[in-house]
Amino acid sequence: MITNYFSPLEFQVNVKRLPNAEFFVQRVSIPSVSGNPAIMPTPFNKLNMTPDKLQYSYLDLSFIVDESMSNYIEVLNWIKGTTFPERYTQYRNLAQSEHGIESDITIVALNSHKNPSIKINFTNCAPISLSEVVLDTTAPDVVYPSATVVFSYDYFDVTPYND
Repeated sequence: MITNYFSPLEFQVNVKRLPNAEFFVQRVSIPSVSGNPAIMPTPFNKLNMTPDKLQYSYLDLSFIVDESMSNYIEVLNWIKGTTFPERYTQYRNLAQSEHGIESDITIVALNSHKNPSIKINFTNCAPISLSEVVLDTTAPDVVYPSATVVFSYDYFDVTPYND
């Protein structure tokens, strides 16, 4: 059996709370995972034991901002709702909304035949950062503005896609 390379060009992203952002996602980074070794002290030297906790890096999604900025506004309102910077009702409205405070994010990687192959599911995601949107009239060609949203989450799983 011949195995093909994993393509970085073919993927789909599903964020229930951000229906206007899904189509415009251009880049996603599958986060790094590390395990810090447990330390066992001894009279002579500390011993590194097998890791006892996983530490996940943040999930970054970059997307093109649509002309009505609806995808950017969705993320902005989500962050505002979790931090309620203007009024307390922002958090309450978010918590009582259809999707709640957190949302799962699913990335489906497609194989060389453009069929779903791998599913990466991030559990209990919440945005923690939204980048700037740069508007620049000095660019020699039209460069559509993009933004990056950074998510925290509890954990993620990588599984074969079974639809």
